[in-house]
Amino acid sequence: MIDEIIQKFRSFRSKWQEFLKKHHEWYMDHARQRKLIIFGVLVTSMIGLLIGTRFVPSKSRFQDTPIRTGLSFGKNNNATISMDSRKYNANQKFMVIKFTVKSDGSHPIDPKYVSFKAVTLEGQDTKYQVLPLANSQYILLLSNLSKGYKAIQIKAINHQPSVDNSTMDTEAALDVTDSSSSSSSESTKNDPVTKDGVNFVINEDNKFIDNKLVKLSQKDYAVQSLTQSIKILNKRIDKQYENIESFQKQIVADKNAIQAAEKDRQYQVDQSDTDNQIASAKADIKFQESSIKQSRKLINTLNDQIDLYRKQIMDVESGKYKFKKPVSADSLR
Repeated sequence: MIDEIIQKFRSFRSKWQEFLKKHHEWYMDHARQRKLIIFGVLVTSMIGLLIGTRFVPSKSRFQDTPIRTGLSFGKNNNATISMDSRKYNANQKFMVIKFTVKSDGSHPIDPKYVSFKAVTLEGQDTKYQVLPLANSQYILLLSNLSKGYKAIQIKAINHQPSVDNSTMDTEAALDVTDSSSSSSSESTKNDPVTKDGVNFVINEDNKFIDNKLVKLSQKDYAVQSLTQSIKILNKRIDKQYENIESFQKQIVADKNAIQAAEKDRQYQVDQSDTDNQIASAKADIKFQESSIKQSRKLINTLNDQIDLYRKQIMDVESGKYKFKKPVSADSLR
């Protein structure tokens, strides 16, 4: 029994030594191949890093301007301007940027006093067009914009003359636009608002690349914006009709309450509480009637604006409405 165990141990040791010998011979014979493999892996990794840095956009030293953030735009009328969206078709080499200008209803900004200037960090033969649209919206269309532009700076300038507020009617007009821009909170050391305009910075980034983005004509962008504005105003009109229906129901409820109070009043010695209830209901009826009047006035205003938008669509489609010509973008120095 012991001899059998010793024999198995010797057989195992012999096979193990033979395995180690063969492994050592293979290790020595393939030393060159291993070195070549390790070298190849290192070279491939370096090439991959170089390619990655070539195709991943590099950030500029300029800070991105937040989307949908209102920035002060003008010395008076509490105007703000915001960059609402930016999309870039890298394959077709164009970018579409939308801006919105907001001001109080009594001091609107005339689009003819608003101008834009675009520059690129890396010099490119880029062209840009400014398309004034409805609701004080503007589209900036940059063409022939290749990858590697690094950053774009857009300066918006309000040339409208200052107005002395003391000579103006302080009652705000009805606002027929859809307000969505928020106010800028606090300035930083890189404050984009300057004495001669507002600077917007767009750093090159893959996040807003949309290679399915279709480049429209000037007419199509304008008609698209106007059509969307009409849809928004129609929704507001529908809302006003809903409000009128609610106001009318409240008036019916107030009248029923008055009738019930007057019926019970004849059985009361102290009628002061009932008199107050009736007076309150009558006051509420006047308030609801005033609200109905304001809603109908706003509906008329919105319908008038829709008619103007439809006329503007006809002028755009007929060619009566003239657009600004393309302007070359400069290199940012």
